[in-house]
Amino acid sequence: MKILLLGATGRTGKQIIEEALKRGHNISAIARNPEKLNDYNIEITQGTPYDYETVEKAIAGCDAVINTLNVSRKSDNPWASLAAPKDLISKSAYNAVKAMERAGVKRFVALGAIGAGHSWKASPWILKLIVTMSNLKYAFRDHGKQEEILENSAVDYTICRAPMLSDKKSDSGAFATPEASRPAGTTLCRNSAAEFFITIIEKNMFLRQTISLANKSA
Repeated sequence: MKILLLGATGRTGKQIIEEALKRGHNISAIARNPEKLNDYNIEITQGTPYDYETVEKAIAGCDAVINTLNVSRKSDNPWASLAAPKDLISKSAYNAVKAMERAGVKRFVALGAIGAGHSWKASPWILKLIVTMSNLKYAFRDHGKQEEILENSAVDYTICRAPMLSDKKSDSGAFATPEASRPAGTTLCRNSAAEFFITIIEKNMFLRQTISLANKSA
């Protein structure tokens, strides 16, 4: 299987590359700076998924798309200035869906955020306050826009809303809960996300569903 990975140079993206290669799959990545991926034996298209022609080129021969893009900031501080366009997630998702329709690719897995889209109303007030008052709002809004694009498309999407992402390694795996249910925990380890994404693509699970994804709290 060959997967087009959007966000390959990010922390979650690299975990997905490692997991996919370990399982014998191939990765097509889009990178503005391909040298950041020199450690991996993957296919790289130089550019940005913000550009449709780049996505169309990179999706050739692919069977699925994973989007781990975020509206990144210059640091993890919620008030840090943005380091990416405010619509990077949704514009890239739109380009990918359009390219998928032309190439006959059906499967799309997206890393979202708990509190984005339909889950905003049920979010705790403290999360709403922090998001609204900080530059996190741009990412949450754009994750919501991506959800709308996927829901209104014909692709077999899975939107995996995550809580706080962690660089710690977990052996327990990620747990999925239905959209309206309480998440299994308050964090999601990036390696667990990578394992989950590849597995649900391999097994055609959670088609056209939005779920919450987390590691179980102790």
